[in-house]
Amino acid sequence: MLFGKNPLKVLIYCFIIFLFTVLVMLHLLWRRFPFNTDSPIIRDGQLATVSSLRGDLSPTTSTIRPNVILALADDLGWGDVQYNKGNAFTPNLNRMAHSPNSILLQRYYSGGPVCSPTRGTLLTGRNHNRYCVWTANFAGRRRGDFVMPETMPLPLSEITVAEVMREAGYSTALFGKWHLGDFKPLKDGNKKWPVSHPGQHGFEQWLATERSAPTCTINCGCKQFQNSTCVTGHYGDRPPCTNYYTNKSAGIESWPDPILGDDSHFMWSLAADYIRDQVKSNKPFFLFLPFHTVHERYIATDHYRDIYRKNKYSLKEADYYGAISAMDEVIGLLRELLEELGIKNNTLLWFSSDNGPELQTPGKTNGLRGTKHTLFEGGVRVPSVIEWPDAIRSNKESWFPVVSNDLLPTIYDMLNIQPKGDHPILDGISILPFLQGKVLQRNRSIYWAYNIDGNFNNSYSISTSGDRYKLVVRYKNGKPQHYELFDLVNDLAERNNLSGKYPAVSKKLLTEVEAWRQSVMRSVDEVGCLAVSQVPRAPS
Repeated sequence: MLFGKNPLKVLIYCFIIFLFTVLVMLHLLWRRFPFNTDSPIIRDGQLATVSSLRGDLSPTTSTIRPNVILALADDLGWGDVQYNKGNAFTPNLNRMAHSPNSILLQRYYSGGPVCSPTRGTLLTGRNHNRYCVWTANFAGRRRGDFVMPETMPLPLSEITVAEVMREAGYSTALFGKWHLGDFKPLKDGNKKWPVSHPGQHGFEQWLATERSAPTCTINCGCKQFQNSTCVTGHYGDRPPCTNYYTNKSAGIESWPDPILGDDSHFMWSLAADYIRDQVKSNKPFFLFLPFHTVHERYIATDHYRDIYRKNKYSLKEADYYGAISAMDEVIGLLRELLEELGIKNNTLLWFSSDNGPELQTPGKTNGLRGTKHTLFEGGVRVPSVIEWPDAIRSNKESWFPVVSNDLLPTIYDMLNIQPKGDHPILDGISILPFLQGKVLQRNRSIYWAYNIDGNFNNSYSISTSGDRYKLVVRYKNGKPQHYELFDLVNDLAERNNLSGKYPAVSKKLLTEVEAWRQSVMRSVDEVGCLAVSQVPRAPS
């Protein structure tokens, strides 16, 4: 025997052989799978790096600040897009919704059931009633003898996403529909009728319309362009004058030339130049693209209209769906440009709509109850997709509730910025943990209120929705008169009122609604709002 009868020597010998074997195996594994931060690893079916598994590429720890692009459709219904079985051909939104680095938000909500309110919630993170943007085209506010007319003004006291990002070193731009104030004072020069334009709310560069506009040959209704080409579609007549404006050294100036063709593509030409300029200057940017599509007047160019006419759609339907397809193509061009410039991974691209479809249009909710102007799902649940490769590692379809109010809190979190001590109440939450896969439930209610119009003793509706249940309350003379409870997990169409079956749930949510209503009333007092009935009319 090699070691005679000495058991200790046998044990030592065996241990040496074992240790040598382990070292050899580790060496072979090291050569086959070198442990460094560039080594590819499969996670959720996607290639990731060791550093990304540790979270080193997460937005809150990366030294590279992400770009943010917010693309907002107008009156686009939840059932209008192709991935929700809509009639509109939207291949680019389909690709975005199913890309490896996107989340399809199937319970995304606009902050209001109409245009101006939702735009306010997107920019401020606060419910629009808190600062008197009661509805589209009407608001009122008073500070001393400072009176605002029916010009949907966003108060200068409100802190916006653009202001926060600009202060953080971002370039900021807006191209498209503003709808939060007029750009020029009244012709009589009365300075108590002030303006509210994007430049006053944090946007360095902007070219915008004051409100809705045709989706094709947008300014052909203006006198100076009366001899220009005007595509009228199923309407058959020239539209009222609408145009783009911007703020220059000489004051507010309108776009000097006829705008031919599709409006979404005109916006794209501005956006593409802007993005290229920011990349050249190596500066992070926030770009807001509020499209006019598919609000009245929805008109498609011949190219897009013919796609649907050949498939036996009416002229009205072809205009509607054709305008959507034109906007969809712009989304595709945008994604391609981000890839071309090498900034796709580090850009958060967020697509959504400002409310559900208008009732008298071909717009669809795909079975959801209600339309624009209502607080039911069809009025506030809208298409939405977020694509962000640096944060989203695998594609998924999500039913996590998200609302437009969540944008500003998410930006604060993303940039690791603490709101100032005097920052007013936010109604949204940061969804950054959700995007990173760290949370599965919202655990905070979403609130809407419509038709308050500054008079809390009036008749209006308030609704609240959590991860499962939704309560819609109708107020009369300032008191709840009727309410309906829905289980959105099992009843998307809100057909079954469960308030009688689950009185405890209804009572709890009704208490929360009343507490929220009281907080809104306090905000209204702080801002200094006027009820619609108190707002003086602009002199004719």
